[in-house]
Order: sequence, then C-alpha cells, then structure tokens
Amino acid sequence: MSPKITISGPPGSGKSTVARLLAEWLSVPFYSAGTIFREQAQRAGLSLEEFSRRAEEDEAIDRALDDEMLRLLREKESGVFEGRLTGWLAYTHKIPALKVYLDAPLEVRVQRIQNRERSEDPQAIREAVLARERSEAKRYKHLYGVDVKDTSFYDLVVDTSALSPEGVGERILAALRQEG
Repeated sequence: MSPKITISGPPGSGKSTVARLLAEWLSVPFYSAGTIFREQAQRAGLSLEEFSRRAEEDEAIDRALDDEMLRLLREKESGVFEGRLTGWLAYTHKIPALKVYLDAPLEVRVQRIQNRERSEDPQAIREAVLARERSEAKRYKHLYGVDVKDTSFYDLVVDTSALSPEGVGERILAALRQEG
C-alpha cells in the first residue's frame, strides 16, 4: 500500500517544497490546502492577507477548505497532503498517515518567502507572515479549538532551517520506513 503523509507547519517552513518533492519521489499525488486557499483568494480578487481577514468573518471559507482536505484524506489511497491543519485533521479523524510538522525560525521563513516572491522588502514580508499567523491561529482556535503551536500529536517534527528540501525529505522517508 502506498503511503499517506501529511505535511503541516507555518508559512515559509518548506511545506509545499518538501511535499511536492516527496510526492515526486514516491510517485503519489500532491494535495495542497495552501494552493486551494490561494486560488480562492485569487478568484475573490483579494490578496492572501485580505482573504484571511475575510475568513476571520466568514467561517464557511475555512470549513469548506478543511472539509475538502478531509475528504481527500479519507478517499485517496495515498498522497502527500500539505496544509496547516492536515496533520491535525488526520489525527482527530483517526486517518492513518505519517503526520509531519515542519518549522523554522521566523527570520528564516521570512527570508524564504522574500526569495520566493522576489520581494525587496523583508519588513513587509515579516509583517504579512505575522498577520497571517495571528489570523490562522485565531480562526483555528475559534473553529476547532486547536492550538496551531501544539505539535504533540505529530509523528515527526523537523526544524528545516539548516536542511535542504532533499535533506528534510530524506528524514521523512526514514520515518516512513520505520513506520512501515
């Protein structure tokens, strides 16, 4: 049987990069809550920050996204499922998966996002990241009573700050082999 892996963590921790890499290495599908959320923001004609603020007022935005990720986790035989709450969703709904949490210090994450977005303004990126984290923490606590900083239920927690995406992927594959 092919694996199910959830990849969670804060913005800029390497979730999407590592998740895509793992999906490629394992020849399994990649599912991204972040991509779905960004597409929703774009369709609404809003920036990610503006759409996050809208989600604070409209619970249906987060609930629809989380319901979709939960449906995918339940229905798909295998895959890499990336998103802030995917590990928590698998855990709370008892869906067998290797639950991985990626993290890095704020300044490392800001630098990564700055490089990705080719921005000249690290302070603006830092403020946007902090605003997004506050928004998500508030929304998830209100909706589900979840503390996004709680990593106790993850099978593997990796500080990605000193590792390449391939190095992080290798650690996850090693954990997957130990589980199997």
